[in-house]
Amino acid sequence: MARGHFRKRNNGKWQLEVDLGSYIDPKTGTKKRHKKYKTISAKGSREAEKELIKFVSEVTGEGYHEPEKINFVNFVQKEWYPKHAEIHLSHTTLANFIVYLESRILPAFKYLRMDQIKGKHIVDFLHNLQEDGMRLDGKKGKLSSSAIFYHYRILNNIFNFAVSIGAMNENPCKKIDKPKVEYEEAPVYSLEETIELLKCLDKESEVPHWQIAIKLAITAGLRRSELFGIDLKKHIDLDNGILHVRQALTYSKQKGLQFHEIKKGNRQARKRDIYLSKSLLKPIEKLIAIRNKEPLASNNYWDEERCLLLCDENGKPFNPSSLKNWWKRFLNRHNLTYIKIHSLRHTSASILINKGIDAKPIQERLGHSDIQTTINIYSHLYKETNQIVSEQLDDILQLNDVKNQ
Repeated sequence: MARGHFRKRNNGKWQLEVDLGSYIDPKTGTKKRHKKYKTISAKGSREAEKELIKFVSEVTGEGYHEPEKINFVNFVQKEWYPKHAEIHLSHTTLANFIVYLESRILPAFKYLRMDQIKGKHIVDFLHNLQEDGMRLDGKKGKLSSSAIFYHYRILNNIFNFAVSIGAMNENPCKKIDKPKVEYEEAPVYSLEETIELLKCLDKESEVPHWQIAIKLAITAGLRRSELFGIDLKKHIDLDNGILHVRQALTYSKQKGLQFHEIKKGNRQARKRDIYLSKSLLKPIEKLIAIRNKEPLASNNYWDEERCLLLCDENGKPFNPSSLKNWWKRFLNRHNLTYIKIHSLRHTSASILINKGIDAKPIQERLGHSDIQTTINIYSHLYKETNQIVSEQLDDILQLNDVKNQ
């Protein structure tokens, strides 16, 4: 709450003062009080007090625009974070935002007031990120184009919120070109490598939850968070061989483990049904039987009964990083080429595309928001497929024979 005071001057004049709080001087870096003053004419203290009330309302009420009273850091911490980020961002996205904010963005903009930030500051910041030595993982080289775009995305989110609540007149990110992202083709397994992988999975003798998860990543194209969100009893219909993809489970240091609806894709993609590979039905049935022999699994950890695909004997989900750790050990045991867990999803799409499957069922299976997303991600594969189709059509129409005559 802003505090107001009035004091008498000579000749019937009164000085009004409103204390708007403190701010950091961008030139000196020192903390200062931000105050507004006004001199009025009044017959006495009662009239001066009424004028003070009007003045306080004028400088703090709706529609008042005084961006210089708050610098960037204070705005992020006191306005954007509690009033927008914590409410509208998923806990994993917010955790990633915080890492980027604390490591690079806040230090770069800490001496600037909100009204001072222009497009040039954004351009200079993004340009600086392209220099060598900006990585935080100790590796040599520059930041990836996707990492640079992520910084832009965070700033754009903050400034959009600032404009929406009247803390800025315009978003400086809108004045510059978006950083271009150079997408690299993720390595995937060939059909032969995938078949060999599946054979190696069948050789594993331990509780089959990891093997089922990997096979689902390949045959159903599931994301890691979707794998961890699977409840064997609620989401799998063994009689009809259908997997109901309904929720995800993610982890962050700030919020811990959280179940939530799938964030990516449109409404239909967030709740999709996938026919299971018949080879998975017996292993899933076996795993459910194992879970049923673990009485603590449904009573000790959750407030409601759960039968998760990936959990310990107490029903507690494994940390999402545990799948990655198991995956590395498994590949080493069988001397298989390493690719990321998420690349199994790309492997699934790659195999389907190379077999001539249309983009629409692939989009629905992967849970993309629209078919264009699928085409954009796998455009290189569709180009190869188009070439193969063209060659096959030539053969069907015997155009190659005509050409060679």
